[in-house]
Amino acid sequence: MRQQLRQARKARHWTQKEAAKLLGITERAYRHFEAGTRNPRYSTLVRLEQVFEMSYKELLVPDSNAKSGVAKGDNEIQ
Repeated sequence: MRQQLRQARKARHWTQKEAAKLLGITERAYRHFEAGTRNPRYSTLVRLEQVFEMSYKELLVPDSNAKSGVAKGDNEIQ
């Protein structure tokens, strides 16, 4: 998720602080998501989809599999 979030944020020319504000979370929490040290709660994941206009699959699946919509392994989300 971290790489997808970072790329989506940078494509919009947002700072981490701006992204966090749009999501209604702290900048620190957002930094954890981009760093991969914490995962968002379901409600935050839904908001991530809305703010970044991406599906959860695009956010959670590694880049190499994102286009095909196939997660690594059997229904495993990375």
